[in-house]
Amino acid sequence: MRSAYAPEVKEYRRRSASVRIALVVAIDSDTGEVDRRLRQLREALAQARLTVRAEGEAIVHLIPKRHIETWVLCLNDRQVDEITDYSHEGDVDSLIATAALTFFGWSRPHATPPAHCVPSLSAAIPEVRRLE
Repeated sequence: MRSAYAPEVKEYRRRSASVRIALVVAIDSDTGEVDRRLRQLREALAQARLTVRAEGEAIVHLIPKRHIETWVLCLNDRQVDEITDYSHEGDVDSLIATAALTFFGWSRPHATPPAHCVPSLSAAIPEVRRLE
């Protein structure tokens, strides 16, 4: 929920001064653009009078275009696009564990995602590298 973003960032910042923590934000972009969601998150911080996310902060934005199912299928070597609605694919739940392992591999330093990686998933890779 976007309304929780600014308070969670504020709490992350308070706690990160004394413990090593991270804030992982996962929100799909539905049929809109990923950049629109990023602008909404920045605007939420501005409205709360908080500074934008700094380079060194372990605040990760994971924003699948359309639905998370698109990423799960892509990570399982399915050819997908970011326009089609895959939210009703029957086998997605059984593919999550494999998708997580593949995402871990793709996000390792110096790893390069394959050509079939959809743009929003490709954009998530440097995001998770913020946790290193």
